[in-house]
Amino acid sequence: MSVSAPTHLAIIKHSTVQYDAMVALRRALHQNPELSGQESWTAATLQSALEKLGWEVRSRMGGHSLVADWITDPAKPTVALRVDMDALPIHEENDVPYRSEISGVMHACGHDVHSAIGVGVAGVITALGDAVQGNIRILFQAEEEEITGALRMIRAGALTSPKPIAIFGLHVSPFPSGKIAWTDGLFLSGFQHFLVSLSQNRDWQGPQADLNAVAERCCRTIREMNIWHLPETWPEMQHFCDLMQQGPPELERFIVYDASRNSEHPDVWPGQFGIGIKAATPHLRRAALGRIKATLNTICGATHVRYRLEPVGFMPDMRNDFDLVRQTLPDLKTAFNSDLLHIKTTYPFNCEDFAFYTRSVPGAMVWVGGANPEQGKYAMLHTPNFDVDENCLFSGTRVMTTLLLSALSHPILTDK
Repeated sequence: MSVSAPTHLAIIKHSTVQYDAMVALRRALHQNPELSGQESWTAATLQSALEKLGWEVRSRMGGHSLVADWITDPAKPTVALRVDMDALPIHEENDVPYRSEISGVMHACGHDVHSAIGVGVAGVITALGDAVQGNIRILFQAEEEEITGALRMIRAGALTSPKPIAIFGLHVSPFPSGKIAWTDGLFLSGFQHFLVSLSQNRDWQGPQADLNAVAERCCRTIREMNIWHLPETWPEMQHFCDLMQQGPPELERFIVYDASRNSEHPDVWPGQFGIGIKAATPHLRRAALGRIKATLNTICGATHVRYRLEPVGFMPDMRNDFDLVRQTLPDLKTAFNSDLLHIKTTYPFNCEDFAFYTRSVPGAMVWVGGANPEQGKYAMLHTPNFDVDENCLFSGTRVMTTLLLSALSHPILTDK
């Protein structure tokens, strides 16, 4: 089975009806951004909008996170959508009417867009009525940027009573507005974080090294090992989006190193610094760690300094469930046709705590294109000029509603 032609048309119709309300909501959220752990106004605003649509909403589901349910029949399967809500400590440079009113805080990662799409999907599901053959749950997640929100929601029971048969997520992206990019493999790689602490070698009788200077040298040397660098201009980003669709072998074997000192942080001691590793495979992550240890051995040996390397953080890979993607892909092709892009390699500079949901529930994410250079909207994440062509609210609502209904329509998924 698949989503019927009349239902596809109804999704377009009701997404169009929801559009103006989504734009207004997105702009309100953009003007009033809240950092991770502080999303109280955001949560209250979203809860009010959802309850007006007739959804059952549970608040405080891990911090300020919400769980919204649309129950048609408790005996039928449930599928889930997750969207995130928090903003970033970045000062907005856009000159737009909906510019952030909070100095030093902005929605630079599109979570305002994601939340508005979540409410838009809720509105479409409400309007579809009997065409929804199952139950829908939408997770409005706080604290994604701090990589704590997903685990807090899971511990609060967001994936129980009932357990969804599948969960979907989205991220707005610099792909062209109206385009949807999919993969049946690695969506975003995980990472490993380490803390390095330098100390003087008491066995060395000569002059002692400046620990902070040695730390800076280590960081610089590790960063210089990078082959891939974060795109900083629109042409560079366009090139990277093209590479993701082409899938060159060298990008399929990427390693990204990060190393930096936060010398102003009160808990950072002299000679301490952080290291991050992102790689396409666990084998490459292990190889990268070996290179880092060799670098530390060389520099610290030459400066007569000792080091301690300890793991302090880990994020699993966000890998789309192959069966889930292949079951729902025909409906995506019907809905988006030439606007559906197949990406063959991941974007190596970001990660997603959505990965934690997929440890217990089959899951998949898509990139929702948000860029429109003619409007001066480039959708470049984590930049002070981040903004989107708001037509991505329409395409985002369409694709997520299509995925939810497609998952409910496939016996292979619902019988698992």
